[in-house]
Amino acid sequence: MSTTTTVSSNYAGKVAGEIIGAAFKEADTLRLGVLTVADNVNYKFNLRKIAYTDGTVDYSCGFTPEGAIVLSEKVIEPKKVMNAFQVCKEDFRQTWSEDSIGASASNPNAPADIMEAIQLEMLSSQAEKVDFEIWNGTEATNGEIGDGFITQFEADGNVIKANNGITAIGSATTELNVESHLKTALNAIPVALRRKDVKVLVSSNVFQAYTFHLISKGISWNGTTDDKMAKFGKYDLIEINGLPDDVIICAETKNLVFATGLQADFNDVSLVDEDTVGLLTGQVRGKIVYSGGCGYYNADEIVYFLSTTA
Repeated sequence: MSTTTTVSSNYAGKVAGEIIGAAFKEADTLRLGVLTVADNVNYKFNLRKIAYTDGTVDYSCGFTPEGAIVLSEKVIEPKKVMNAFQVCKEDFRQTWSEDSIGASASNPNAPADIMEAIQLEMLSSQAEKVDFEIWNGTEATNGEIGDGFITQFEADGNVIKANNGITAIGSATTELNVESHLKTALNAIPVALRRKDVKVLVSSNVFQAYTFHLISKGISWNGTTDDKMAKFGKYDLIEINGLPDDVIICAETKNLVFATGLQADFNDVSLVDEDTVGLLTGQVRGKIVYSGGCGYYNADEIVYFLSTTA
């Protein structure tokens, strides 16, 4: 069964300009470098940890070993998913350039602009999907790469849940309370982590509430469409579109890991015009395959704040 294609167009025979798909939302979680990407992982990736317990004692002659070293590991198993589709070239006829179609009534080779548009639209939709699943994915859901970070945080009793995590203070983050919410999350950062390179990741609505808060205080905002970061004390707030509303996460980049075996496939969709390979079906077939999985080393060095109740 072919992929459903719906065409709504007033096209009258000449190309009007480039074909643009839905607004492209890259997987900014990967692009902004807020976590570590382990690529070329085709089966499993071990998160190896070492923990040392201090054994310092008062001096005395002799040699008495003290302290303890514990080696442990967690495992990320990237899950492979695919998106296959097949479209009829006839469905695109009214959007083709006459110069591409030629004089024949039969469908020619699929024009380059249509093939490129399909490719870009598939990549953009998958990038947005992956960005969402890195945080919110569920292993048991067909077509999702696995349990996202928030799914794991909520199930892990060792993750620091500011305001008790999913049973927090019961009110969404707004311009009026955003300062209080940020202070609550940042105050929960353990002492051992405060001198490290902690990233403060916030939902889009939290970031917007904070910018409105700054504006209300007479602090100007640049108003550009660049990647959004803002200062709160010594910390940079980084907007992550894949996060659900009302979430603040504080962690080191090296503590959060996304493992994938096919990172390059995020930049490529395989497309085949079936007429060019002798199948004579009048269809274009496409497929994108990739894998991914999330995990973290130290739960007790992650702060997870969710302002609203589940």
